[in-house]
Amino acid sequence: MANKKMIAMTLILGLVALATGCSDSTTAPVTTPDTAPPTPAGNVSIAYVDGVATLSWDIEAVDADLAGYVVTREHNGATVVLLEAPTLVTTVEDATTELGTSIYHVYAVDTTGNESAPSTTQLLLTGSHADDNLAD
Repeated sequence: MANKKMIAMTLILGLVALATGCSDSTTAPVTTPDTAPPTPAGNVSIAYVDGVATLSWDIEAVDADLAGYVVTREHNGATVVLLEAPTLVTTVEDATTELGTSIYHVYAVDTTGNESAPSTTQLLLTGSHADDNLAD
C-alpha cells in the first residue's frame, strides 16, 4: 500500500511540475501590447493677433511613453493638419485662418501610436465693414 502511495505522490508532483513549468524554462515572458491612450492635453486656448491664431495647451500628465501632440483644424468640412508628426510642444501657430468657424483639435500621441481623445477649441472670424470694398 505504501508503494502505491509513493507512486501516486511522485506522479502528482510530476504533473504539478509540468503545469507550473520548471525553473530552467527558456520561455520568454509574455508582454501585453500597449493600447492605452495618453492623457489628453488640458486647458486648450486660442489667441488671434494680426492674422495669426496661436493655439496653446497644458501637458496634463507626463505619460512615460508620450511622443507628442498632433494638431488639426476643421473649417467648412475640410480638415487641415497643422502638426502632423507627434511633437513635444505646447503651442502651434496658424497663419492660414479663414472667415467663419474653425475647430482646432489637439491629440496626445504615445510612442506606440495610441491617440488620446481630442482636446478642442474654436475660433470664429467675422468680417467687418472696414474689410468691404464699398462703391462710391
